[in-house]
Amino acid sequence: MEKITTNDLLTYRFLSGVRISPDGELAAFIVKRAREEENDYASDIYLVRLEDGAVRRLTTSGKDGPFVWSADSKAILFISRREEKDKKDVSPVYRIRIDGGEAERIGEIPRKVESLDLLEDGRLLYSARVPLYETQEGDEDYEVLDEIPFWANGVGFTNKRRRHLFVFDPETNKDEELVSGAFDVAGFDARGTKIAYAGKDFTDKAGLTDELWVLDLATGARTCLSKDELELSGPRFLGDDRIVVLGTDMKAYGLNENPEVLVFELESGTHSSLTPAWDRSTGNSVNSDVRHGGGPTLRVAGDVIYVTVTEDDSCYLECITPDGEITRAVEAPGSIDAFDARAGRLVYVALRPGKLQELYTLDNGTERRLTALNEKALAGRAVSAPERFTVTTADGTELAAWIIRPPDCDRSVKYPTILAIHGGPKTVYGEVFIHEMQLLAGRGYIIVFGNPRGSSGRGNAFADIRGRYGTIDYDDLMAILDAAIARFPEIDPDRLGVMGGSYGGFMTNWIIGHTDRFKAACSQRSIANWISKFCTTDIGYFFNYDQIGATPWQDDGRKLWWHSPLRYADRARTPTLFIHSQEDYRCWIAEGIQMFTALRYHGTEARLVMFRGENHDLSRTGKPKHRLRRLEEIIAWFDKHLKGGE
Repeated sequence: MEKITTNDLLTYRFLSGVRISPDGELAAFIVKRAREEENDYASDIYLVRLEDGAVRRLTTSGKDGPFVWSADSKAILFISRREEKDKKDVSPVYRIRIDGGEAERIGEIPRKVESLDLLEDGRLLYSARVPLYETQEGDEDYEVLDEIPFWANGVGFTNKRRRHLFVFDPETNKDEELVSGAFDVAGFDARGTKIAYAGKDFTDKAGLTDELWVLDLATGARTCLSKDELELSGPRFLGDDRIVVLGTDMKAYGLNENPEVLVFELESGTHSSLTPAWDRSTGNSVNSDVRHGGGPTLRVAGDVIYVTVTEDDSCYLECITPDGEITRAVEAPGSIDAFDARAGRLVYVALRPGKLQELYTLDNGTERRLTALNEKALAGRAVSAPERFTVTTADGTELAAWIIRPPDCDRSVKYPTILAIHGGPKTVYGEVFIHEMQLLAGRGYIIVFGNPRGSSGRGNAFADIRGRYGTIDYDDLMAILDAAIARFPEIDPDRLGVMGGSYGGFMTNWIIGHTDRFKAACSQRSIANWISKFCTTDIGYFFNYDQIGATPWQDDGRKLWWHSPLRYADRARTPTLFIHSQEDYRCWIAEGIQMFTALRYHGTEARLVMFRGENHDLSRTGKPKHRLRRLEEIIAWFDKHLKGGE
């Protein structure tokens, strides 16, 4: 068996955006693959027949998606910039019959489409980001900022740019704006002539709560169902007269509070909770680096509500009836990355332990795999299965943790070991395939990882570390490592490394300033200084206050500074590799630069690798060559300091 290599990443297929045809016979989905020479990802639409799992590639341009089904299930309408003349700020619309033939260009939306749906009258409902001002020649040479947030990770500058709703008629090429002004649409759904949409209406500073509106296309009437009371996501129609959303008032646990499933009545405007005692982490927060795209957390099929939830170390799919009865629709361990439910069918993209993404369905409650698009990628590859162990902290808290050994591990030999720390902090590690970990294991490293307090999947109280960053979470991580060393003699305690990104980068920065037990560290897209992050990043002004409990002007910034790894950087003696992207607006590049400068100033070995044209998601969706270079940098750094440069 061959070990996992860096370049194996180029052979993986990434599935997303699955949609079942109206007649329930087929499902369409997006498949992306890395192209090294072009340094991008090809994106095509595939079809699968649900009865027998026959799969075929429907489009071949490598530039296709998003898409919607036609009402008669005979064609797919999709966005594609497949011609050289196509501009990046327009969205050509194509139609392709599923029974064969070439795609036909049927129109051009004069904006860059972000989300797409089909109305019953055949028009396309879509969202697009538009400026609130008249653009002029030369505007591309500068930015004017007068509100916060003024940029967003993965999007770019957003100052006075809002996501609005539009309808486009492919028959006439007529385009109409439905939601305008300073309102920023976060999600929408359509049923008949009614459109539900949620988002924020703001100037100067975006708040944390959302508004929920309903627009009747037949009459033009607009009704506000919720205004600045709740943080909302969704929405989805439940029948003709109700709307389902995920919502929370954030009063008990702040920004990370688990939402409830709420139902709004269109006639009365009142709402109630279907899950008042439901302390679940909605959505998929299971870490992996073998995804590219996803799907919604919430869907409605008939009178059943489907929600993805993260519990312990896996993402499952729950179904909820209108009277609040909750059952688990998909209970296999792993991760559900996208799903659709329609016409009595349930189809989903999943990661199962030790495997890459495939498409699955349920037959009488039994999971059946529909595709084998990634079967060849891991054929003949030595994949090391994570071994789970439990850690009990000094205060009696149980933590889940894992060890991944080299595939040819000799238990009588001691191996260099890396403690990996996930981002978030409200995400989780589990047993799904993570290329980075398998690569390092193949290179002769043991990987130790776990879910300290602050992680998702175990309720609000476990995830709540507000005001305690760098305290109980640090203790938990050290307890996980200590327990692994005591339990697994193949770990070499004299050759320890630590690595992490985002929150994991924060913890890596924190760790090197609080212990010298690690011989090497790799800090990625990190946080170094809560004060600078507060004023420079897309979420800093509200996330930092919520999570740390202070602003730079409270107590002269002492609270934020106390929790900042930069405060302790003069104590750091661990050689540290910093990896940062120049367009990371979530944890801006200044964070990595500050820590790097501090270590070099105090004589500690450090290396900073900055990637142009990348953002916070470099390790997951960055350009293929950049992802490969990142992995090569990490391997070289740990080889140098944990293996003596072998």
